[in-house]
Amino acid sequence: MVDRPVIDDLVEWITDGARPLSDGRKIVAAVCERLNEAGVPVDLYRLFLFTIHPTIKGRRLQWSADKGTIITEADFALFETEEFSSNPLPVVARTGKAIRRRLIDPDCPHDYKVIDELIADGFTDYLVQPVIYVDGDVHTMSWSSRHPGGFSPDAVEALERIRAPLTRLVESYILRLNAVNIISTYVGRNAGEKVLGGKIRRGDAEEIAAVILFADVRDFTDLSNRQPVGQVLETLNRFFDAIEAPVIEGDGEILKFIGDEILAIFPIHERDGEQGLVRAARAASDAVATARTTLAETGAPVGFRSAIHFGRLFYGNMGASRRLDFTAIGPAVNLTARLLSAASSLGHDDVCSADIASLLDGDYREAATIPLKGFDGKQTIYARML
Repeated sequence: MVDRPVIDDLVEWITDGARPLSDGRKIVAAVCERLNEAGVPVDLYRLFLFTIHPTIKGRRLQWSADKGTIITEADFALFETEEFSSNPLPVVARTGKAIRRRLIDPDCPHDYKVIDELIADGFTDYLVQPVIYVDGDVHTMSWSSRHPGGFSPDAVEALERIRAPLTRLVESYILRLNAVNIISTYVGRNAGEKVLGGKIRRGDAEEIAAVILFADVRDFTDLSNRQPVGQVLETLNRFFDAIEAPVIEGDGEILKFIGDEILAIFPIHERDGEQGLVRAARAASDAVATARTTLAETGAPVGFRSAIHFGRLFYGNMGASRRLDFTAIGPAVNLTARLLSAASSLGHDDVCSADIASLLDGDYREAATIPLKGFDGKQTIYARML
């Protein structure tokens, strides 16, 4: 027997935005738990969502009473496999119509691989519903039960009743998730969070301390003049891939790809003091070393140069009134760029300032003391020891 007043309250709560919850995992758990309280015997819920992300095609939020809500991600390759095509999800997404299988019925069709899997796991009923967005895009969600009688007609009615308000809530959730993915992809993770947090006006910036890393492909002009465009792009992407992972693992952020050049920063929190500075300097240096190892192990013939320095910089929005860029500027950034230019003329691949060299336990040795354009006096440049 389904408790209709509890379902009424659930529908009202979902329609009101599931406040005060904001985390997708908690919302899914709360919906499933309230359904069970109302007499709708849900033992397994799965919400399948397509996302806008450079490497992740979809996400699945799965709830069960014993494990709670778990989020798993799927890359683009999965959606080309038989595992995906042999289940009802693409059918529901294509038709916009629900599919139900009463697993305890002797004549239940075994037309999808998941049917046998659910039966083997003791489930008695299975319902897949379309999640239809306002623009007509269709995603899916499924409900499974182990109740001896499966879902009663009243239970199915209750699940259908919450489908529309739950769809609007899911759509709001995925729109924000996609916004985070897009902004983080194009401006960086930390910068993306600031933009989504309202830092969108020109001049919205803050002064921070950071270790700065510039790197670029060696002899890129000659390479791009000799090779087909597709091969040049492949070379660049290999280089960027090799350096991206260690930068992120070192709590750094890639701010810019400028042609073949990359600008990354490793913020230094004041509360961390000298230890934070040393840790950021080490992370930048290790990122370069790891990228070189990765490229060597994959046999990718990509030579590159790097330069590391630290200082204070302005981190935020600048640009034209309707076309902004979230970036970093300041003398420390300029000096790092000059160090990178000097690396080529000095015949070194990895260089840093004297300030950075003093933090890295002899990893770099003094290479030259030369003038750098735009800076008074001469600057001592250190090169990585081989």
